Amino acid sequence: MKKDIKPILDNGREPLVHRAGWVMINPDTVIWNGFVRVEQGRVEETGVFHQATPGKVVDHGPGLLMPSFVNAHTHLELSALKGKLSFGVGFGSWVRDLLVLRESMGVDGLVAGIGTGVDDLVNSGSLVVGDVSTLGIVEPRLKGSFLSGVFFREYLGNHLPQLADIETVDRFTSSYAGHAPHTTSPALFKHLKETCRAASQVFSVHLAESTDEVEFITTGKGMWADFLLERSVDYASWGLPFKSPVAYLDSLGLLDEQTLAVHLIRADKQDIRILKQRRVPVCICLRSNQNLHKSLPDLESMIAEGLLICLGTDSLASTASLSIPDEMRYLAEAFPQIPAKEMVRMATINGAKALGLEKTFGSLDPGKIASLVYIPVSAETEHALFENILLQQFPATEP
Repeated sequence: MKKDIKPILDNGREPLVHRAGWVMINPDTVIWNGFVRVEQGRVEETGVFHQATPGKVVDHGPGLLMPSFVNAHTHLELSALKGKLSFGVGFGSWVRDLLVLRESMGVDGLVAGIGTGVDDLVNSGSLVVGDVSTLGIVEPRLKGSFLSGVFFREYLGNHLPQLADIETVDRFTSSYAGHAPHTTSPALFKHLKETCRAASQVFSVHLAESTDEVEFITTGKGMWADFLLERSVDYASWGLPFKSPVAYLDSLGLLDEQTLAVHLIRADKQDIRILKQRRVPVCICLRSNQNLHKSLPDLESMIAEGLLICLGTDSLASTASLSIPDEMRYLAEAFPQIPAKEMVRMATINGAKALGLEKTFGSLDPGKIASLVYIPVSAETEHALFENILLQQFPATEP
């Protein structure tokens, strides 16, 4: 039976003490019978709860109070496409179908679906997001929600746009994304990355996701070359062919600790070593990868190299939910050798670090924004607690 997760965004002016049977400050610090004191929306203090602990107390129960999950990569503007596209048709055909459907729905139809995605995130405790938008229609719809994070405005093609200043308003930071090596010109990539670098903000990119991408980068030909020409995108000056998508972006100077590389299904061991050398954080979206490509990234090599790995879901157009707990369960099934604690780390503090938000989210250390979730999970030991987090199933928005 599914149990409800309780999202908590405590931004009230009145000091409040949140108590639970277990409190996870971060994956390495877990307190039995703990509390989190919140003042003016920030964590003020944590510790072992006593009856004499001063302040108004909210007792959430015997379960776990922890930092909210971080979904480091999604596309809320595609939420209205849930259940409307077929998998197994090949990635190129899927993209074509998506573009046709997106255009047929119009902006109003896409906007109407954003609430579905937001509800899915909130109901699953995934309260911090890295949302990528090509149309720029999501940001106004998230103000006042439980969500926080980064808005990545995404560009592709050859045109160099006039970019607005990067800024942080309330709990959201704006930034930029280049779509992918096979859709975005070197000049546009550099323009976007330089803008992010000047503001010390994270830049996002889909990288090494499909065989079509690899074929295009390594040969300058193939299905994707034809697709670009159909859409009047001239790629003659892009400097192709190149050894691999990862090596290609490295040659452009795009890879560093503030570039979030997403997917990496087609990254080999040499590519992974490049990512390690450049200290690039990576975001994996396993359920979407399996649906669209019937393949998963070489996660074992990424872990062996010590990459910073976080979790995303991609959009509701390619997966059944935007729930990070759902993603963690799939991760546990696909890679059972990974300890549960490390999966929780990927789902919390690693995601915050990858998005450049580690000073405000990802753990319950004092000074951070009080974005929490309560999970009705029972456990007698800390080890069992982490294992049982992966067993929980929470209701998300129904199809």
